[in-house]
Amino acid sequence: MNQNDRKLLIVDDEPIIADGLQMLFAEQKQLKLDVSATSSSMEAMDLFERLRPDVVLLDIQMPGITGLELAGQMRSSRPEVKIIFLTGYDQFDYAYKAIKQDAFDYVLKTEGDDKVIGAVTTALDRLEYEQKLQMEYRHAQVQLSSMFPVFRHNLLAALLADHMTDLPELAHAMAEIDEAFQPDQKVILIVGRCGADRLPLAAKGIVQLTVEQILQAQLVSESFRIVGIPYSEDIVWFIIVLDQTVMPSVLVSLLEDTQSILNDQAGCPVSFAVASEEVPWLEAGRKYQALRRIIVQLNLHRQEGIAVEGAFYQGEAAMEEEREYAEIVRMLPRVGNLEAHLQNGHQESFLSMMNEFCQVLSGILSRRSLHAIELYLSVCRVLLAYINENQLSGKLSSELDLSLLYNPDSMTDWAERAHFLSKTATALCDAAEMERKYNTETTIARIKDYINHHLSSDLSLTALGKATGFNPTYLSRMFKRDEGIGLHDYITDCRINLAKSLLMNTNMKIYEIAQKSGYDNSNYFIRTFKLLVGQTPQEYRNQD
Repeated sequence: MNQNDRKLLIVDDEPIIADGLQMLFAEQKQLKLDVSATSSSMEAMDLFERLRPDVVLLDIQMPGITGLELAGQMRSSRPEVKIIFLTGYDQFDYAYKAIKQDAFDYVLKTEGDDKVIGAVTTALDRLEYEQKLQMEYRHAQVQLSSMFPVFRHNLLAALLADHMTDLPELAHAMAEIDEAFQPDQKVILIVGRCGADRLPLAAKGIVQLTVEQILQAQLVSESFRIVGIPYSEDIVWFIIVLDQTVMPSVLVSLLEDTQSILNDQAGCPVSFAVASEEVPWLEAGRKYQALRRIIVQLNLHRQEGIAVEGAFYQGEAAMEEEREYAEIVRMLPRVGNLEAHLQNGHQESFLSMMNEFCQVLSGILSRRSLHAIELYLSVCRVLLAYINENQLSGKLSSELDLSLLYNPDSMTDWAERAHFLSKTATALCDAAEMERKYNTETTIARIKDYINHHLSSDLSLTALGKATGFNPTYLSRMFKRDEGIGLHDYITDCRINLAKSLLMNTNMKIYEIAQKSGYDNSNYFIRTFKLLVGQTPQEYRNQD
């Protein structure tokens, strides 16, 4: 046997059939099969475990243990195996149930050698296709390691943007990339802002690497790791604290030296804002916003300097403003995430995040707060864009004054504005859900209409997908979800109902009715009809 040959196991309680099929497939050299056969259900499972066949031809009615039970054990051991049931005419209803359970195919023993060979050939083709997909997946995994820096950059950027809606997935992604990226691992943030306008990318890269190398060399390397990324107009460094604390004063001293080197050697003035405390990875976005605000407050984006969070006097008014608007600054970068939830139809997540925005706005005391207005209008832009894109303005209640989305001045305070946003968000979700139901009902009506006008044609999922413009898998799920019946069962019901009508109201022959109802094989039609109706087509026609 060639090492690349596929393996076929034949299981039939009649030795003459098992041996005959083994000889038949041994003659099919083009299939390159290593064929084994047994007439014992007890031996079948032993052979299956030892030989690990790719395809199993399995008699559905075995003594001792049924073919269905054997198939269940085989699939449990090797889900990828393709099982083809062999069945007799009088076991058709049994085979029909088996097919619906998960068999790859079934063949009547009376259908001849070509049918059996065709079923096995189809199974082998499917295996080859699946194997190619698996090879592509393994190839992608091999390439994955070289893409880790890209993934790390995207992950850190997501943290800085405070895209925190999918914490379990984000935490898993962090741990997958690097063990130092455990969600509860503590980090210290440093934000750098280059004073030169339109700093070339290469110069920005020099700044990033210079800071990383100086900090990594001067700090105890076993105790800390330094990771930096360019983000927006800033460069952000994460000091991963492994087993001891680093004092901000130590960092300031190192950064002062780094400033001098970068200014003298590269002609690039850089300012830094340093966090005063360690935070878990998942709070990095909030800390970044606080440091970014310090840079703006102290005008460090225009003059060279170093500031440690909380180590400078801001004045009472500025300190009050900082306390009041810290949440606003944190929420602003999350507007994009809010928009993504709305656009993707994730209504529960959208409303949950919208509730966070409204809570923040409700706590604002100053009626003319520019930060609050920025946040309010940013959220309104998302809602207004969604209304226009989905043409929902005419489907919302006339009591909802949409002009408040761009003109909030007529409302008295931020609590009222937050209430308006919450009410508008709920109304949008309700309207979108009604639109979704209408579109689904229209689509399903179109599917049903197509089915009922093409009962004699190909009504496979692929054919229905082409006719309706939907992905076949999605089409099947949508139909099952909204109609409570699988597409296959619905099509079968329609075909059987058509056959009943033709049997009672026409003189067409049984084979003509089978073809009209979408069954090329009249014997298969008769068996299916009897299974579902309880009578043969002729018995049904002859009834009173």
